[in-house]
Amino acid sequence: MDGSLKLGHTYSLTGEYRLDQITILLMRGRELAKGDLVYVKHPKNHEPVLYQVTKVFPHKRVREYEESLLSEGKLIFDVDDSALHAEAYQWGWMDNDGSVRPLRFPLPPNIPVYLAERQLVEKFTKPSGDWKFLLGTDPSTELDVELGLYPLIRQSCLICGSVGTGKTTTAVSMIARAVNVSPPVRFLIVDKDGEYSSLIENLGVDKALKVPWSSFFQAGDIPWDDYLAEFGWQKTWWNSKILFQALKILYSQSAPVTKTNLKKVLQLVDSDKLGFNKKEDEFELYRMQVQNAIFMSKLIPLETSDVLDPVKLLKDRLVVVMDLSDGKDTWEQKHIVVAQVLRKIFNEALENRKFGCIVVLEEAMYYAPQHGVFEIGEKESRGRLLSVIKEIATNGGRNGIGLWVVTQRLATVEKTVITQCANNIICHSLEDLDKQRLAEIMGQEFIDLIGDLPPGEAVVKGTALKCKFPIWVKVLPEVYPASSLSTPMSRFIHMNSQIN
Repeated sequence: MDGSLKLGHTYSLTGEYRLDQITILLMRGRELAKGDLVYVKHPKNHEPVLYQVTKVFPHKRVREYEESLLSEGKLIFDVDDSALHAEAYQWGWMDNDGSVRPLRFPLPPNIPVYLAERQLVEKFTKPSGDWKFLLGTDPSTELDVELGLYPLIRQSCLICGSVGTGKTTTAVSMIARAVNVSPPVRFLIVDKDGEYSSLIENLGVDKALKVPWSSFFQAGDIPWDDYLAEFGWQKTWWNSKILFQALKILYSQSAPVTKTNLKKVLQLVDSDKLGFNKKEDEFELYRMQVQNAIFMSKLIPLETSDVLDPVKLLKDRLVVVMDLSDGKDTWEQKHIVVAQVLRKIFNEALENRKFGCIVVLEEAMYYAPQHGVFEIGEKESRGRLLSVIKEIATNGGRNGIGLWVVTQRLATVEKTVITQCANNIICHSLEDLDKQRLAEIMGQEFIDLIGDLPPGEAVVKGTALKCKFPIWVKVLPEVYPASSLSTPMSRFIHMNSQIN
């Protein structure tokens, strides 16, 4: 520490010196950038107290005649009249137990400020233990930035950023590295666009499997109200009463819900038991309407089929990709199936302390949308899925089910889900509206630090680091999304070659 580079001194234009934030007057020839770490010596024990730079700006002494000279186009070059300033907020100092503590004693004015060297930054940021993986490097120190897996499961993770900033590359690279630690982590990925199929090639079919979402569909687990929503019926209608009576007969026989089985038991529905006191011919018309609706239903299968069990798949594979890009069915159906899968996984974790996984929701707004901002599918099925996701977000971590939320539009994702993931956040560049949402959760200092990051760089904050303060990271890709293999230019080159 004694050999650290001295950058300048604390300074105040008002004469007031705060503990939580300092202004640095840089010595001539010294440089700082936003995100850099600096330190001052503790006034009592002389331990380094770390601060992170959020703003760097030149300050020039203003003179009354300058405005009139500049209006005439006469520029004044006087290097002694300006100085470089930086603002930084406090991280704290580290005690003998390795805990970061805030500085509580007042700092003397104009004390030296030093650049935090690699070893000091590592001491504050490296997670303890071996259950961790590499994310990337800190551009200012070239220090490897590693994330601890326990907090990424226990407190969940949010990966956000606008289109083309590298959020999906970050997510898929994190997954690829997490399955190669010891013990390996297991993942269920709900993949809207098929972006995570590149993991199959990277990890191999013995470790990773891609499954069409429809292969998980359990017709017998569908709430009966979902059939009414599909048909547009109400519970008080005779159509609904006839259907429900047929389902009761089917369940009493322990028979699977299929179009064939329902057609058979539909003939056993008795009008007298339902209290139908009109003509029998009219009852037969209602029965025929129900039969036609069952035939047209997309939720009721024709015959029984082998349904895949997500729990068994996760016991056999490290990564299971639930591919929602397969098929053109409605979002109502997809919501029903995703809710079934997540419920089954969560229930298994509650009953079996030897089972766990991380659920990854790619483009999370399609499964947990913010009411009134982004809504897709039917209200009933969407609400049931959101209920399961909220339960995993709030109680999953303590029961071995982590949640990683990946989204390009933070404002469109249900706020309850986002706040549960706030302990670990990896954030690429965002739109202004999404920055406002993030500021509500993480504070304005975090937003100031993000600014406009270049593609592939992110700011990481949370308990997956040793400290709970943001670190600037250049993400090192391990795997790229499937869409990166086919660029727009390559598509047009191929189409042009077909013509020629």
